[in-house]
Amino acid sequence: MRPVALLLLFGLAPPAAADDLLAVYGKARANDTVWAQARANYQATIEKAPQGRAQLLPTLNLSAASTNTTDQRVITPTSDRSYDYSTKGYSLTLTQPLYRKQNFAAYSQGRADAARAEHELTGAEHDLLLRATQAYLNVLTAQDALDFVRTEKAAIERLLALTQRNFNVGAASLVDVHEAQARYDLAVAQEIAAANDLELRREALRVITGDDPGALARLGGALDLRAPEPADMDRWIEAARRDNPQVRAREYALAGARDELEKSRAGHYPTLDLTAARSYSDAGGSTLGYGSETTTNQVGIQLQVPLFQGGGVSSKVRESYARQDEAAGRLDQARRTAAQQARESYLAVINGVARVRALEQAQASNQRALESTILGYERGARTGVDVLNTQRELFRTRRDLSQARYDYLLARLRLKAATGQLSEDDLADTNRLLAQR
Repeated sequence: MRPVALLLLFGLAPPAAADDLLAVYGKARANDTVWAQARANYQATIEKAPQGRAQLLPTLNLSAASTNTTDQRVITPTSDRSYDYSTKGYSLTLTQPLYRKQNFAAYSQGRADAARAEHELTGAEHDLLLRATQAYLNVLTAQDALDFVRTEKAAIERLLALTQRNFNVGAASLVDVHEAQARYDLAVAQEIAAANDLELRREALRVITGDDPGALARLGGALDLRAPEPADMDRWIEAARRDNPQVRAREYALAGARDELEKSRAGHYPTLDLTAARSYSDAGGSTLGYGSETTTNQVGIQLQVPLFQGGGVSSKVRESYARQDEAAGRLDQARRTAAQQARESYLAVINGVARVRALEQAQASNQRALESTILGYERGARTGVDVLNTQRELFRTRRDLSQARYDYLLARLRLKAATGQLSEDDLADTNRLLAQR
């Protein structure tokens, strides 16, 4: 093999015992603080449903008095007497709401809040999956960039040595030597920057997983470049406006705001309750000079009609109207955002397919151009600068192709997330591509 042929060797050995995307996602689910907050919020919010239901059910209260001692003095025009006796007893009260408009609204609102929490948790899960995947791919992108810089630096170093030898025997100009040296110095600086960027990307991944990332499975082999199915952007946009988790959550938030308005209006409505009570009292004495033991059972219907509360109810109704308008605005904004995400992700997948294919063709063309330039350099028809320029274009194309492949993979997941279809199966499909060798 000729010495210059070493410039064409850019193969990299795969790392051993590498974590794949599923393993990283598993760590993120266990350790990511944003996901932990989302789960805690979900657990808290779903309790709104039983709290609302409780307002439709009866309440039972027991009050009991321990022995109370009474020391009483009674003065009349004809007597001045003192009484000293003890009393004990209990009271058991049952209340069953028959008509409380605000309670029915609270029950409906609790169910809406719980449903909203379900969709918010789904959205948080999608967000975690995307964040973990993006952080993972960012590390791979930075690792590829560092590998390309190092390989280019090594190739420039070999060409620099060859150019110096050729200059010593009069077969190369001083310009070639200086240009090769300048390119080598630049490659050293680029290597430092790429290594720093890799460390920053790894730190971003560590924040999500809570663990120092080791070697990661790298993308290998040809990608199965597929356009979205169905190949109709409008259908994806419509699905996003309908099924996006944030849209669904905002729909239930609007339903909850409507229930809150009904609760506020209920302040003007009467209430009707069924009440039942049993009380017992045992008095050891009285002003009559003897004790008594009393048991009382009561059953009745209690009606309360609000007449005036200082304008507070009317104010609460006005506030609830404004909150309802706010919730409706947030729903409309969520639909617009979901449609935008679906549109951008759909185009990113379509353009990603075309870009990857174009860059693959460009890489093949640049590879042939480099081979031809090297051959021309050996025959004296091309200069070392020509070799450096052609080599630089090849490495730039490789770097751009690497980024385009990762962008395409992420765009596929983002499109699924925008329409509420993202699942761990999609992550597993991506992981199979990353695990290729």
